[in-house]
Amino acid sequence: MAEQAEGLASVGKDALLRITQGLRRVDVGTYALRIRLAEKLGIGTIDINAMAFVGEVDGMTPKALGNILSITTGSVTAMVDRLESKGFMVRKPNPADRRSVFLHLSPAGTHAMQWANQHFAEAASAVLDGSSEGSIADIAQFLEGIGQRLITAASAPDQAPS
Repeated sequence: MAEQAEGLASVGKDALLRITQGLRRVDVGTYALRIRLAEKLGIGTIDINAMAFVGEVDGMTPKALGNILSITTGSVTAMVDRLESKGFMVRKPNPADRRSVFLHLSPAGTHAMQWANQHFAEAASAVLDGSSEGSIADIAQFLEGIGQRLITAASAPDQAPS
C-alpha cells in the first residue's frame, strides 16, 4: 500500500483522475460499440460479450464461458445454439473428453469481431498519430497491465463490494 501511495503521489491526483475518467470513457465507448454491433447482427449484447470472450480464448468450454458471463449452463446452451444457428460460433469436440466441446468463432463471427477491432484500431491510430514508438509501447504496457489487473479483480469474489 505504501508503494502504491508513493506511486500515486508522483503521478498526481489530477492526472490519476483524468486517467480513471479516460478509462471509464473507453469502457462506455466499448459498450456503445458492442450495442451497435449487436444491433447490426440481430443479436443481444450478451451474445457479443460471449463472442468477444470466445475470440480471446479460442477453444473455450461452455462451462468456462458461463462462469465468465455469470450465467447458467442452460443459458449458455441456449446462447451458443442461437449464435451457432446465426453462423457466428461453432462447437468442436474436445479430443480429451468426448462429453465436452470447445467453442470457436466461425469465420462470420471472427469477421464481426474484426469490425469492432477495426474501430478500436482507427480510434487508437487517430489519437496516437505523431507519438513516438516508445510512448506507444509504454501506453500499450499500461493498458495491458490495467486490463490484467481488472480481470484478476473480477475473478476474486472476496474483493467484490458487499
